[in-house]
Amino acid sequence: MRVTAFVMLMVLVVLAVMTVRTLNRLPDATLYLVRSEATSFTLVPTQRRLGSRDTESYARLAVRALAAGPTREERQAGLGSAVPDGTEVRSASLRNGVLRVDLTGSFVAGGGSASMRGRLEQLRWTLTQPSSVDAVELLVEGEPLQVLGGEGLMVEPTWRRTGGEVPRW
Repeated sequence: MRVTAFVMLMVLVVLAVMTVRTLNRLPDATLYLVRSEATSFTLVPTQRRLGSRDTESYARLAVRALAAGPTREERQAGLGSAVPDGTEVRSASLRNGVLRVDLTGSFVAGGGSASMRGRLEQLRWTLTQPSSVDAVELLVEGEPLQVLGGEGLMVEPTWRRTGGEVPRW
């Protein structure tokens, strides 16, 4: 009787460990990467495991993942990222549904107007994923981001996701 109970307990422990390991590998975030086509760009949702516990850590991990770019498999599928390598979140806070994200200066470095639009759209769609986020405010080095790039791409002070379809440009 004791041996049977011990064996059953061991089976339950093994099943619990296997379940936890499986859950830790499942995607918990949708990141938006860029697919470049002949004369246009499209955002493509991709599933990733970030392991975030709250909205602020989600913002940090998501921006870091976008800056790191696509995985090998995503790259082979023709996906890329317009968010410059080295872009980091200096701070992130959620208040009344508005996620305020302060990025490092790397975010505004280099690229033409298509690249600038791509990085803005990638952030808009990725950072508005958590259900607790209604809108996003972007800052760069502590200052509100109003204009991006030498061509003067105007940036809305508070972003809200518009419509259900990802943009093409």
